[in-house]
Amino acid sequence: MPRSADLRFRPIIAALLAVSAIASLLAGGGCSSGEPKIRIEAPSAELSPVFLGVASVYLTIRNEGGRDDLLAASVSVPQALVELHDVRDRRMVKVEHIRIPSRGAVELKPGGMHLMVYNLPRDLQAGAEALLTLRFERSGEHRVPLRLVNPAGS
Repeated sequence: MPRSADLRFRPIIAALLAVSAIASLLAGGGCSSGEPKIRIEAPSAELSPVFLGVASVYLTIRNEGGRDDLLAASVSVPQALVELHDVRDRRMVKVEHIRIPSRGAVELKPGGMHLMVYNLPRDLQAGAEALLTLRFERSGEHRVPLRLVNPAGS
């Protein structure tokens, strides 16, 4: 191929390289946004006023870093089971994960996302303590002390 033909393709090759570089940045760097920096605030666990051995857990998850997902939770009570829940169309539903946005916060609260604890000892009273372990996709496990309380107004 003559040298003049090589010169004709240089702008096209440069444009393709630029598009490829931009796509790489968006695909790789744009998704990661750094390591998550998770902080748990104001944890509380309310015993159910209706069902023995059941409690709802509320807290705020703050994230000063890259995005993360809450995948699971457990408590330091033998046989207890913890599920991630949300409220949709005024119905409580189990969810597989809770998205924690980059440089944001998620509040687990009554009427919205929360944790449900099942199979607690039926004689468990307000004032009992347990250790809650939250398992995140990117930042691993975070442990939080909990004290069980009676629901407000009871």
